[in-house]
Amino acid sequence: MPTPPKVASALPDKREALNIIHSLGTSGQPPKLGALHLNVGTGPILRRFREDYLEGICASADGLDGQGICKWVEGDYGNGKTQFLRCFQEIAWELNYVTAFVELSQDECPLDRPDRVYGAVARAVQARPMNAGDVDRSKGFDVALAQLLDRKFPQVLTGVPDEGLKAEAVNWVESELKSLAVESTALRSAAVIHLLARLNGDEEKTNLSGLYLRGEPVPPPELKKLGIYEKIDKANGFRMLRSMCQLLQRSELAAGTVLLFDEARRTLSLMSAKGQKVACENLLSVINRCNQGELPGTVFLYAVMPEFFTNFAVQYPALLQRCGPSTRIPLNTIEGIRESDLLVKIGRRIAQIFGAAYEFTFDDAAALDRNLMELSTAAIQETMGTGTRRLFVKSCVQMLKNARENGIAELDATAVQRLLAGVSDELRGADAADTANAGE
Repeated sequence: MPTPPKVASALPDKREALNIIHSLGTSGQPPKLGALHLNVGTGPILRRFREDYLEGICASADGLDGQGICKWVEGDYGNGKTQFLRCFQEIAWELNYVTAFVELSQDECPLDRPDRVYGAVARAVQARPMNAGDVDRSKGFDVALAQLLDRKFPQVLTGVPDEGLKAEAVNWVESELKSLAVESTALRSAAVIHLLARLNGDEEKTNLSGLYLRGEPVPPPELKKLGIYEKIDKANGFRMLRSMCQLLQRSELAAGTVLLFDEARRTLSLMSAKGQKVACENLLSVINRCNQGELPGTVFLYAVMPEFFTNFAVQYPALLQRCGPSTRIPLNTIEGIRESDLLVKIGRRIAQIFGAAYEFTFDDAAALDRNLMELSTAAIQETMGTGTRRLFVKSCVQMLKNARENGIAELDATAVQRLLAGVSDELRGADAADTANAGE
């Protein structure tokens, strides 16, 4: 029975709350685990996506593959795209989907290189983490396969040795997995070799097959030791991606795959005209094949800024046709909620989590609310809608830290502007450093 989603009113434990506040206070962005605790405003969209897609058409039933779907998550910089993706990721994990959260950049995942797209996804693939520490340690297609096998045959890889259980697992890999229908027999063979090597304690084969599954370069002589003769390159990168999705659902190791692409730095706009054309063709290929059922049980969410549609997609009619209103999740305006009211609700939620983190109670709730209203109004005026929520969230955490140290004090316009100015400078500095590190 799938675990029900966390309800919005549930507070995290102290450790998780500390991690959430640290992430918000450092970058203004949600943590890699715990975004659902923070969520305000998009709950109805997330519930609909859970019911319609994860539990609906993308789930396999009666031996038939689930469908694939593609959606655009649209919002200005700092207006909740990453938060939405992280929330959807947590819901997918609860339903035994594997996920891959990929931040697009020219270095990590250039869309004009299918082999590097596969590699970025394969290195980011993750089964449901068992705890917060697992989030950074349990990535990779090879790691996910081992974890899923360990859950299918409880602790066959991590528990006390049990020869009977091991024999069951080996038999399943050699019969069921080995005969699975997927496009790339090389990828299927690598998965079989990898799991058998783990079961049998063969470290060399475990490492070599793991490199291949993650899309890392493996010299042909080393591949031959595994009996694999197909290297991963530009010609077969997307076939490998499709095969990975096919293997995960058809084996029933996972319910399906969720691909979360976050174009945080306008990657497409930085490409040459030729690169943009190839990237467009590749995007179309993924979307079309997803819609045609060649990526079974796959949800593909691509987070972009509005300029993606007005400055990029408009140049490619075939792509623009797949960007209609029904394919978009607009986050700049949350239906039924004024932006200032949304920010205040977010601030209240952060204050609750802050209290759980530091076992701290704000004595004057009315004063806190007034400060949140002042901060929300000023943040909207400061940003004119671009990056408002990120600026507000980080400023809110700083305000709460000040209140914890000095007591809650009413913020006047001067104090609010001083707070926002300091936080804005920090965010600009952090963004500049990120851009420099990305080589852009």
